[in-house]
Amino acid sequence: MATTEMESGSSESRSEQGTVDTDSKYPLKVLYCGVCSLPTEYCEYMPEPAKCRQWLEKNFPDVFARMTVGPAANAPKQEPGTGDAPPAGEEEEKKKQKRGGRGQIKQKKKTVPQKVTIAKIPRAKKKYVTRVCGLATFDIDLKEAQRFFAQKFSCGASVTAEDEIIIQGDFTDDIIDVIQEKWPEVDDDSIDDLGEVKK
Repeated sequence: MATTEMESGSSESRSEQGTVDTDSKYPLKVLYCGVCSLPTEYCEYMPEPAKCRQWLEKNFPDVFARMTVGPAANAPKQEPGTGDAPPAGEEEEKKKQKRGGRGQIKQKKKTVPQKVTIAKIPRAKKKYVTRVCGLATFDIDLKEAQRFFAQKFSCGASVTAEDEIIIQGDFTDDIIDVIQEKWPEVDDDSIDDLGEVKK
């Protein structure tokens, strides 16, 4: 007897809350969306509900007609003869902003003048290093140029900044000819020899 009282008490409490539907047949059959893979009543909360609505309208028009949730229900009905206006889903997709905010603003490339500058920098007592800047403005790979200089002058060379190569030793006299020989796009007018410069 205790079990029947508990069962009747639990069914009364469920019906008071309104969760039990007497017309429902168990197990329930749930229609899942082919776009977002969720039950169709959750499609409106997805990032692109217009695609879900289009899929539902195409595959299950009777279910689509019964659903009155979201902007598609509030949209004015189109006459079947007029086909010039785009479907409501496409219209909403154009209006709706994609995830991620305003989008990335492409920065304009700064037009850096194509100049190669060569300078001799004192290191210690009578030792110098040669600094070559501006090779990247001619789309020259700095790592390749650094290896080339190190091999050509038999010394150490390194890429130190965004567009700067340091060569150990004073090669300001030879380096202009070597650059023009290796990279013919760098002409005489675009090379500046700054002479001796302090760091």
